[in-house]
Amino acid sequence: MRYTAEYKEQARAKLMEASGRHAKQHGFISSGMADLAAAAGVTTGSLYKHFSGKSDLFVAMITAELKRTADLYDAVDPADSVQVARALGGYLSMSHVLQPGAGCPLPSLTPEIGRADDAVKVAFEKGLQTIHANVNALTENADTAWVVIAQSVGAVMLARAMHSEALQRELLNAVRNVGERHISSDKFVQKTGWS
Repeated sequence: MRYTAEYKEQARAKLMEASGRHAKQHGFISSGMADLAAAAGVTTGSLYKHFSGKSDLFVAMITAELKRTADLYDAVDPADSVQVARALGGYLSMSHVLQPGAGCPLPSLTPEIGRADDAVKVAFEKGLQTIHANVNALTENADTAWVVIAQSVGAVMLARAMHSEALQRELLNAVRNVGERHISSDKFVQKTGWS
């Protein structure tokens, strides 16, 4: 039976989504192709029909995962301070800390990407630049956008390594409060020229 191009693209997207969840939860480097295939409910051979190897899968997965994060910020209306606060609060939430497979790949996979080949790093950089552009639309300041991204990713990474839920919440709340101040003060300066 021959499959249509649309069917193949849908199957590839499902493979990337399932392998992305697995990699964010268990690590990409430590997961073999058999693990990633099993997470998607397919055979290793099926995985190789869509990807030439593990690096090819990593590039496709990182591209798709970072696009998902970028799209979340792109959907936020920069003029709506409630939406901006909700986006920051959602990222800096206990739900995101406790469910890495469902969240952004940055806190889970960035250290692994740093040890990956150049093709993975190029895909990562491109996706991160898109996230930065979308966060920049919210902050109206490129430097602040980098700071908000770095603080948010770092806070989730640190919270995942902590044992105490109270301390996790304290960290997340602190970074969220500082992030909201960064965003609102930069918008105030941009609109008024006052600092």
